[in-house]
Amino acid sequence: MESFELLEEKIGYKFKNPSIVKKAFTHISFSKSSENYEVLEFLGDALVNFITVNILVEAFPNKKEGELSQLKSFLISEEFLSSLAKSFNFDKYILISKGEEIKGSNKNPSILCDVFEAFWAAIYIDSGYDCKLVKELFEKHFKSKILELVNSNSLKQDYKTTLQEITQKKWKERPVYNVISVEGPEHKKTFTVECKFKDFKTIGKGNSKKYAEQEAAKNMLTIIQNHDKNTA
Repeated sequence: MESFELLEEKIGYKFKNPSIVKKAFTHISFSKSSENYEVLEFLGDALVNFITVNILVEAFPNKKEGELSQLKSFLISEEFLSSLAKSFNFDKYILISKGEEIKGSNKNPSILCDVFEAFWAAIYIDSGYDCKLVKELFEKHFKSKILELVNSNSLKQDYKTTLQEITQKKWKERPVYNVISVEGPEHKKTFTVECKFKDFKTIGKGNSKKYAEQEAAKNMLTIIQNHDKNTA
């Protein structure tokens, strides 16, 4: 495991309590007591979500809520956050059991994402719950990358992956897809796919099964986001 001093230098924050940054990088396989990152990750998830939404709303005040929601879905996804963690070599700091290390779990996108969120929660607590400081540090390192991605229209809109990450993380369940119908001639087929999750159902149509599934997943994301907003 690398020394946290180099990471502190890169991020631009010196921890007053070294144990909290260690906790942010401790996987449950290494410590099954409360001295692992699970609770910090829970807090960090909310912090990263808030900061990301704030960046989007400030930069794109004229975008509709639906557009912002889709952008947010990618920017807080396991895929994107783990890539930010990799850019700071977070995998080298993770404390994990030998068995998990052999399997390469310290490079697992899910674990990297969790650790990334836990790390920002650790800074928040260590700084005396200074949300302004956390926001400034996060934006210093990642705001330009986020805006560059959005402005270049190069965000990978993989709605199926994003939906699965959200449903697994929040409910430990996956959506189910079924082809409802295939219509039209061989060279110009139209696929209709149904996406089911809990009591929700959505439909997607496209010239391939894959495209129809993406459309159904996109519609399900909108339903889930609206449901969360209405029940908050």
